[in-house]
Amino acid sequence: MNGMPSISIIIPNFNYGHYIEETICSVINQNYPQLQLIIIDGGSTDNSVEIIKKYDKHIDYWVSEKDNGQADAINKGLKVATGEYVAFINSDDVYLDEAFGLIFTDKNSVEKDFIYGDVLIGNTLENAKPNKSKKNKLNLASLINFYSNAEYIIPSQSVFIKRDFLNKNNLNFLNTNLHYCMDLDWYCRISLQNPTVFKYKKIQSFFRINSQTKTVSQSLKMKHEALEIAFYYLKYLNKTERNEFFVDRFIHIFLNKVYQKKIKNDLSSLVLIITKSNFIALKNYKFLGLLKKQILFK
Repeated sequence: MNGMPSISIIIPNFNYGHYIEETICSVINQNYPQLQLIIIDGGSTDNSVEIIKKYDKHIDYWVSEKDNGQADAINKGLKVATGEYVAFINSDDVYLDEAFGLIFTDKNSVEKDFIYGDVLIGNTLENAKPNKSKKNKLNLASLINFYSNAEYIIPSQSVFIKRDFLNKNNLNFLNTNLHYCMDLDWYCRISLQNPTVFKYKKIQSFFRINSQTKTVSQSLKMKHEALEIAFYYLKYLNKTERNEFFVDRFIHIFLNKVYQKKIKNDLSSLVLIITKSNFIALKNYKFLGLLKKQILFK
């Protein structure tokens, strides 16, 4: 792996002692020659610090002190990062074996500003399944639809960003006012600078779902924050993109009301939505599911 770029991996952690050892080992066991491992602990009261100390000789920088949340912890890591590429991974997630080598020996990754892929998802690595999406593009018009569909988000566990690109565009830090979708906001800002992008095909990381995962425990707050982010970035879209967003938003609200049984769901209502949306509703698979049921059971 001579000639491979140096990498800084940041692990933010707070009371995830049950998982963090597996995360640390997934980084160390890469045997990547130019690796900086950074752990930012938010003053954990469980056994996290004990585990971090266990691997002290493999860690280039770590601290355990109170912070202002995940974004603040990642920012602390970015301040001390020296690698050509930077990445962060949650302390319950995992990189797969030889992930770094496989990604950075791919000729398509050379000098790209933004590198990412899909992930495995599950409770454990053993029962994880591929979570592939064609919608998770580093494109602002695509990213802001995350509030309605998780397929639009770029999984942070898979991302590697060129540090020079971040420095040149003043994108070194995440927004600490955000607590659920700070990565979404970061990617939106990055997309506006037109980076060179590579999406690798073979999955190289694992996203763990557990009771503490924000997508599970704080899903409503996450969707609300994602929608606020979407409305903020609308000003950067062209007229056609904005129109499509509001049509998608209209369809999303309609579907929620149908699922909550607040409005009538019949074929005439669905046909009206199709015409009002200029047939964009037919691109929504959830809407198509409702339409199919109405036609089949009419």
